[in-house]
Amino acid sequence: MDITLLKRSLTKHSSGLYLLPRPVQLDDVDEIRPDDLQRLVGLLKATFTHILLDLSKSYGPLDRLALELADHVLLVTQLDLPCLRNVVRLMMSFNEKEGLSEKIKVIVNRIGLEQNQIGMKKAQETIGREIFWKIPNDYRTMVEVRNNGVPLIEHARKQPITQQILGLAAALSGDPEKSAGEDEEGAAKSTFSRWFSFGK
Repeated sequence: MDITLLKRSLTKHSSGLYLLPRPVQLDDVDEIRPDDLQRLVGLLKATFTHILLDLSKSYGPLDRLALELADHVLLVTQLDLPCLRNVVRLMMSFNEKEGLSEKIKVIVNRIGLEQNQIGMKKAQETIGREIFWKIPNDYRTMVEVRNNGVPLIEHARKQPITQQILGLAAALSGDPEKSAGEDEEGAAKSTFSRWFSFGK
């Protein structure tokens, strides 16, 4: 594989985001070896400024390699006991891998989903580490953007969920959440373009 073939395999969205889709047939996943993934990530790093990998829940060889290659690992959870228990189990496994635990950033999703959610302080005590970022619950907006295939930043730019995700992107990039003197729309466009621009 080279960069020319890779570019032909990517799907480009009008927003500037490129996507490498998952295999159509489930059996094709077995054809992908860790060496293939390592070479692919290397090509992507030489081409794009930022790469996002959506891992499976199996934590197989490909997932473990992706965790090793990552600069940041976002562990997304919700404020209920089963989810927090899973975070504790995963962190126990991650602590066994040198250098992996330091990459983990816990993201709490769907804040405000229910009145009986576990409190933030109790959640942090349960998992034994700080919460890096919080994403508010906005099920209706998320269903709309998923069904219409439209990014949040285009469909619901001013919604709190969009602003929090933009803030997360800025925090991961080491940038302030909003540039000084930049209005909300300009800041959103700036953050979005930094994350999804094609590398020179």
